Amino acid sequence: MVSKIKKHSSNRFKAVLLSGLPGSGKSTAVRELSHLLGWPLFSIGDLFRKQWREQYPNAEMPLEEYMKSISLKEHKAMDLRARKVFEKGHIVGDMHHGAGITEGLPGVLRIFISAPLQIRAERAQHTGRFTGKSTRQIMKLLDDREQVILAVAKKIYGTSYSFSDPSRYHLVLNSGLLTIKEKITLLMSFFPKD
Repeated sequence: MVSKIKKHSSNRFKAVLLSGLPGSGKSTAVRELSHLLGWPLFSIGDLFRKQWREQYPNAEMPLEEYMKSISLKEHKAMDLRARKVFEKGHIVGDMHHGAGITEGLPGVLRIFISAPLQIRAERAQHTGRFTGKSTRQIMKLLDDREQVILAVAKKIYGTSYSFSDPSRYHLVLNSGLLTIKEKITLLMSFFPKD
């Protein structure tokens, strides 16, 4: 595995944002990068999931429905919170609207992770989150989630905004073609050891 680097690298990047399609391996990469860089992880999805668990401890409302019910005001507040975290630096972020959130901030390495829908669904099937669902059903759920994410982002950042637009990122990876080790090695190359 890639060795850990000093906490405060002299590198031009002082924060890392990973955005990506649902099921692309973004969260796995974020956790590993956070560990290797020694920087905390900030995840909007984790914060919303925490709110869901607090409001619906017995899952009376399915998570996917809860995510669709989050108001635009709540999304904007969360994005503003994320921007303030990124302004401070030394953070690894996991968020879909990250390119919009961090736009204009210096020192933020922006990475987008994708993979074909079939591969994302097959991976998701092995996580245990979709017990009893077929690959085709999971593909539909992932696609629906992607459309919700895009619709919210367009309301916040304008109708021309697309979180998957490659021009918003320093690097775009197809995780369907890379192992997690290859992905992490590539990402860590942006942070040379001091």
